[in-house]
Amino acid sequence: MSCRDKNKVVLGMSGGTDSSVTAILLKEKGYEVIGVSLWFWDSPNEDSNNEELPHFIVDAQQLAKKLSIEHHVIDARNEFKDVVIGQFLQEYLKGRTPSPCIHCNPNIKWRLLLDKANQLGAEYIATGHYIQILEEEGVFYMHKGNDPVKDQSYFLWNLNQEILSRTLTPLGTYTKPEVREIATKFGHKSVASKKESMGICFLDGMDYRDFLKKEIKDLDKKIGKGKIVDVNGKELGWHEGYPYYTIGQKRGLELKEKTGLMVSRIDAENNTLIIENRDQLNRKNFTVSDYYLNNKEDINSLKITTIVRGYGLNPEGYSKLTLINDSLLQVELENPAWAIAPGQPVAFYIGDKLIGGGFAE
Repeated sequence: MSCRDKNKVVLGMSGGTDSSVTAILLKEKGYEVIGVSLWFWDSPNEDSNNEELPHFIVDAQQLAKKLSIEHHVIDARNEFKDVVIGQFLQEYLKGRTPSPCIHCNPNIKWRLLLDKANQLGAEYIATGHYIQILEEEGVFYMHKGNDPVKDQSYFLWNLNQEILSRTLTPLGTYTKPEVREIATKFGHKSVASKKESMGICFLDGMDYRDFLKKEIKDLDKKIGKGKIVDVNGKELGWHEGYPYYTIGQKRGLELKEKTGLMVSRIDAENNTLIIENRDQLNRKNFTVSDYYLNNKEDINSLKITTIVRGYGLNPEGYSKLTLINDSLLQVELENPAWAIAPGQPVAFYIGDKLIGGGFAE
């Protein structure tokens, strides 16, 4: 029998608008809110051994004080570097295109929040994500949030049932402008006017290529320049090193003559880029590895849609999913998707309901 308090919730607080308004809404609903800020990284311009709290955590502490809620800081910098940044670097060295948030969410972020909730006897954890979690015949599903621009379900397909069953996401029924209005209404104008955080957190605005050079000693010497060839093996030019490129890229290709071709495949073993015409990057069939499904019966639906690039250009029409084995499934698209890169996330939906996902191969 659980001894967790159903009125107590551990909230991930980043100091930004979304998590701050989530704290306000949870308090208004009568929950005992405990704020937790996760310290994952230091700015590239800061000393990695720095013990001074970053500004976003200080902001979260100040808000917690204003709201009279308990607040904790978890220093997970070493674990984050080993697990998330380590995987990010290794994926690029394999010629793949990683999405570190998908690796972080179940393995670091949600796990640490859940561990803290268990430690403090809280039944729930909460985040400021624009998603909804609904139960359907004993299975918990994530659904897209009401704000299509802010919906973040695409990056969260691998959260398991334990996590989903204990997560509260109050912002799922709001739009971003409505969230800013709530902050202003409750007297937190500074919270309402905070800028959006964009991109990969630990890059802090740095180009990922510069980050690779910073984190991998003598990267250019180890890999160096390589060949660019067409599908027949004809040499067309050279490139700076395969980790600096992804599928569909044209920038940075040193070609003997202008061709309009772009990267279609990365041969990491031979430090070679294969380039093709734009239309040749369309794919209707591909495999997905390390997939996760809330309920495997869902793949029998005739109304599955596939998202391969978050909010933006995605293949129209429905998809057919076929399980190959415990780690691979086949995706057949009604209409092609463009420039699918190995390692990038793929998410599957029935309507607004997220049923699972995996990584493109």
